[in-house]
Amino acid sequence: MAARSRVATLRDQYAELLRSAFLVDLQYRASIAIWLVWGITEPIISFAIWWSIAAGGAVDGYTRDGFARYFFGVALVNQATLSWDAWNIDRWIREGEMNHRLTRPIAPIHEAIADNIAYKGPTAAIILAVWVVASIFWPAVRIPFEPGRWALGIVAIGLAAAIRFFNGYATGLLAFWTTRATALVELQFGISLFLSGRIAPLSLLPPRVVHVAQYLWFPYVLSFPVEILTGAVTTWQQYARGYAGQLVWLAIWLLLYLLVWTRGRRHYGAVGG
Repeated sequence: MAARSRVATLRDQYAELLRSAFLVDLQYRASIAIWLVWGITEPIISFAIWWSIAAGGAVDGYTRDGFARYFFGVALVNQATLSWDAWNIDRWIREGEMNHRLTRPIAPIHEAIADNIAYKGPTAAIILAVWVVASIFWPAVRIPFEPGRWALGIVAIGLAAAIRFFNGYATGLLAFWTTRATALVELQFGISLFLSGRIAPLSLLPPRVVHVAQYLWFPYVLSFPVEILTGAVTTWQQYARGYAGQLVWLAIWLLLYLLVWTRGRRHYGAVGG
């Protein structure tokens, strides 16, 4: 009974957090529209570059149509998985806003999760709707609607979002000890341009770069879900390797979050935060 009561309480708390997050987003509709446009600008620029390069013929198997589908996928997956929490946490700790959050009966991470769901759900749906409409008038970006593949893609996107979330949250919590935790996030962002498939499909990068990427989390938060949606992942070995990588990195970043959060709270209290 006690466990059921805790679940019911957490459910009610999440319902309230989600309602509050949606209401806040409604107040910042213009800002959200700007962020959405800014978020798809990068894949549009990358697509335009590769579209020009592919004018002379396919590039390592990617035709102009292939690049169009790939970067539509990049725009969708990136919007559904992006993480901004490190900047919020860094500010909360430096400006003292973390104090009143620590007094609440629910951990601050739940507020962040609700904010992510409230923002990513509608904005990712907008990009998906644009993709569907574009496919009607532009057959190049059309991909077959295969429920099984889309279901697997949704699972991969969910795992990718969780990896990026815990990665960003754990990195932001380093502000308990440092003055610029966000600098590490910005460094990761720069690396991810190449190793996650943001500016080009990984297969177009030098083999040594691809080899390094396989041992990091970057391909699993963007390239793998995109390749599922666009049909580049076809064998069960590719699916197994991709999902295994996602689960391993999710476990790593979840454990790192728990470690940093536990020790960070003690340090914060010890210095009078």
